[in-house]
Amino acid sequence: MCEEFLYDRTIHFDIAVSKLNMQKGEKTLYMWQDVEDIKGNPDQFGRLIITNTRILWWSERNNSVNLSIGLGTIFHIEQKVTNNNRTFGTLFRTKLNYGKTAGQKYEFHFTSPDKKLYESLVNIQRLYTQTLLHREIKVQFAMISQKKLNLSEREQIINQYLNTISVANDQQDVSGTLIFTNVRFVWYSATNDLFNISIPWIAVKKISKKTTKGLYTMIIETYSEFGGYFVGYRNIEIDNMIKECNKLHTFYIENPIYGIEVQEKQQPAVQKFDERVQVVQSVYNQAARYQANENNDTQNDIVYCQELGLAIQKLPGDVKLSDLWNIIKY
Repeated sequence: MCEEFLYDRTIHFDIAVSKLNMQKGEKTLYMWQDVEDIKGNPDQFGRLIITNTRILWWSERNNSVNLSIGLGTIFHIEQKVTNNNRTFGTLFRTKLNYGKTAGQKYEFHFTSPDKKLYESLVNIQRLYTQTLLHREIKVQFAMISQKKLNLSEREQIINQYLNTISVANDQQDVSGTLIFTNVRFVWYSATNDLFNISIPWIAVKKISKKTTKGLYTMIIETYSEFGGYFVGYRNIEIDNMIKECNKLHTFYIENPIYGIEVQEKQQPAVQKFDERVQVVQSVYNQAARYQANENNDTQNDIVYCQELGLAIQKLPGDVKLSDLWNIIKY
């Protein structure tokens, strides 16, 4: 699966600068200059951008020092006012929900002279949760009202197929309605609206035609990142149904719609990074700097370092003292 379609649910540290460019369907919603990354790069100021999928920050000194934080990983946001009410800090905590590091929590803290950074992030996070149907599979979800599909932001119904049979190996075949929109497809039972499923096009891996129970069936497979499901549907117009399904899926992958929109007079202009730039990866464990400390009272523990013969702040995670002395050439 394309990595760019998972940016909203992943966190990246010091990624290739080309990946800081807007990806397919990604839009810059807000932008700030002179934002300090207190947690991981204190005394370094940079540019912070909120898009419809993630938060980006990079250092003004060296853009290879950067962050990409998916909106879907954020679970807590708070504001901290410092420097005699002249600096506004925005602190938020994140949690990865899938992958090898699922469950890992991080904490990010940015300061800016503009208090709108906090307000804007809260607003975008609210819009993100309201448009989850663009990005998540939902089963037995309240999405049908009076036999009509409840549409989300920028969603339009393209076509619907009545008397479509949902085929399952371990269940009785059930008749219902299959709806194609510009962001997903939905099937619901003719007798029970809550017996339904909604799958966004972004989750679809493969669409094929197979014979099940002696009849032709459209089989749709989702990516493992979206559960690796197989669903099957049968209709007398199956060939047209498969053709249209493939067409809508292909078009969406090239023109994804994430649903988050803000009313701004003008979209902020963002520099485009050269994709030919080669990045030298730091030997320092950048992620360790941002690991959330569940016990805030021990966050600034002072310990005695035998190697230096001095008292120092306890190093995070698996960071070693020798890591602090490495000189990185960019």
